[in-house]
Amino acid sequence: MCFLGCHKGRRLGYKCYLVYNNFEDYAGASRKCLERGGRMAMPRDRKEQEALADYVKSFFHPGNWPVWLGVNDLRSEGLYLFDDGTQVSYFQWRRHFLSSQPDGGKRENCVAMSSDDGDWWDHYCDRNMNYVCEFDDRVSL
Repeated sequence: MCFLGCHKGRRLGYKCYLVYNNFEDYAGASRKCLERGGRMAMPRDRKEQEALADYVKSFFHPGNWPVWLGVNDLRSEGLYLFDDGTQVSYFQWRRHFLSSQPDGGKRENCVAMSSDDGDWWDHYCDRNMNYVCEFDDRVSL
């Protein structure tokens, strides 16, 4: 699985990112990534975020299609966790005078990234959108 992901997707260090251009809700996207031997993308720092944003932008260019990331605050409002349960310490929230994120309160608990600028937005978890999986390239096949 990971071997294919790196050839079709984007490699960064030991991670391989692969965009899936089909719509799933948050739980469905997470399940699909797990079934493929990975997990939803979890950018842990600026370097990973920028590489992931560049890849997603090039995949969907010139359009803007949001993609699910493996980030949510389902457990506790305002406490953002990665799908593996670790706390998120780097954020790329949308900041704009008309619409700053996160803005959904207890209603929007799952995080997606815009494909045009890489900014994060909180969304309803049952919204259907594309998603990005990450695979650990250190796993031998």
